[in-house]
Amino acid sequence: MSGYGSYRARFLFLKDFIMKKLIAVALLTALPVAAATDTQLARLENIAEHMNDAMFNAMIRMVEKEGGNPAPLREAVPDGSWDAEYREAGSCMLDKYVEATSSAAVNKMLDDMEAFIPKLAEIDLETFEADQDFLPEGISEEYSMKVNSDCGMTDLMMQRMESSGFMAAMMQAMAGE
Repeated sequence: MSGYGSYRARFLFLKDFIMKKLIAVALLTALPVAAATDTQLARLENIAEHMNDAMFNAMIRMVEKEGGNPAPLREAVPDGSWDAEYREAGSCMLDKYVEATSSAAVNKMLDDMEAFIPKLAEIDLETFEADQDFLPEGISEEYSMKVNSDCGMTDLMMQRMESSGFMAAMMQAMAGE
């Protein structure tokens, strides 16, 4: 990659990808019954952790494919495991999704995402962006991004990428440094 424009375009693509796909993963399931919600939240947590790993590995492969040094990225991959803050944000998102659609639609989406997990190891960012839309019918990307933000998931994920050094390493790699 050369020039500020190319770097900026890749950074904006990366940011858009993270907002639309990775974070959207955390929006995906719930039932109105409390016990079922706990089960759905556990499923969502598992899916999100797998998708986090896949997204970071896809970013590293992209940098490597473009001739960049992937080592700093590998060293800075943030921990993708959920803690109490993530679970609170995930629960908030699940509540909003159930309100906006049906439990059946959200459960189908979660089932589809679980079925997709084995394919994650081979996928690249462009393929993921173009081919994978797990949002249930009636839920727009704009709405899902708003829910992510309102529930705090976006901030949590960005904080982890910044504190681990991954964001800085990605920007350096994309700038050709």
